[in-house]
Amino acid sequence: MTSRPTVLLCDDSRALRMLAARQLDDCGFHVVGEAGNGHEAVSQYQALKPDVVLMDLVMPECDGKQALGRILAQDPAARVVILSSLGAQSDIEECLKLGARSYLQKPIDPEVMDRVLHEAVA
Repeated sequence: MTSRPTVLLCDDSRALRMLAARQLDDCGFHVVGEAGNGHEAVSQYQALKPDVVLMDLVMPECDGKQALGRILAQDPAARVVILSSLGAQSDIEECLKLGARSYLQKPIDPEVMDRVLHEAVA
């Protein structure tokens, strides 16, 4: 039996984290940790070293772009997928330039999330 890829789920909405965790489980991923802001995301990444991070852009204290930069500064091979309701092309391009593997829009489409996250960990 192969182990399931691990995910760190970062979003300030607890309801979204609960919904996404169920969807991730259905897609064959194991949520190893959750974070409600960017500081927690960076700390959880250091402690857990997940296969992929699903990161909201708009979070209190430290946003997703800042957390993305800090995680990649520690681990340039980190696989981070941005998740946000912000759909501006400039936001997408900026995150990809910073090193995000991909970008998902809210509300989450489970089939798209499944494909994008499996591509990120491949």
